[in-house]
Amino acid sequence: MYRVRVDKETIRNHFHYDKWKYVLGIVLTIFSWSMLATVTKPQTPPEKKVDIYLVGGYMMEDAAKEYGDTVCMDFPGLREVNLFNIGIEGDMEYAGRQKLTVMLGSQSGDIYAFPKDEFKNMAKGGAFLPLDDYTDLTGRFTKEQLAGYTFSTEDDKTPRVYGVPASDIQSLSKSVFDTKDSVLAVTAYSKNSKKAVKVLEWMEDHKTEEQYQQRRKELLEKKEQQKQQKEQQKKKDR
Repeated sequence: MYRVRVDKETIRNHFHYDKWKYVLGIVLTIFSWSMLATVTKPQTPPEKKVDIYLVGGYMMEDAAKEYGDTVCMDFPGLREVNLFNIGIEGDMEYAGRQKLTVMLGSQSGDIYAFPKDEFKNMAKGGAFLPLDDYTDLTGRFTKEQLAGYTFSTEDDKTPRVYGVPASDIQSLSKSVFDTKDSVLAVTAYSKNSKKAVKVLEWMEDHKTEEQYQQRRKELLEKKEQQKQQKEQQKKKDR
């Protein structure tokens, strides 16, 4: 009867050559639980939220939640602004691209941040909303800046603007996600596209760390004042 020799060298070789299987298994397990949680939790109506997917490297979860909550405080009509990460670098690339395919296929997300080379292929395939009519957003950039994000698509041969640069949004890149050579775009299928464009404008208006922190401070102070006013009103009503 054949017996497998198990020693330190055998175990070391096994993990050296098969480690990707364990990495992929862990990633897929986490992703499956994440999808299950998304499906089973109470859903916020599409018009009451903006979901942002950051595609590329690693995202700092706590800082991302703070950023999303800060943006949301400045939009009374929204209940949520969520930031999600899809890593497509290093060992996570295969699983990340699978997740990206699932998210786009299920029409998830209102805003995506893509590396510039990835964005170009997606834009030409018609994945994003043309931004030419949203001059409050595109007017913040020069024609030269927007030239690299202007394409014709399979269904529309007229060159249109499909994205805006994210590389100068320091408030995002400093502590949330590396936006170097990244492009921000609104999905063509977004059910909240107008609000998504307004969120992009907000991000550009508060792109420096100083601008972001100042606005966050103002919003938190306003929130605290409103809380105190409600408590005082409750006391009067008793």
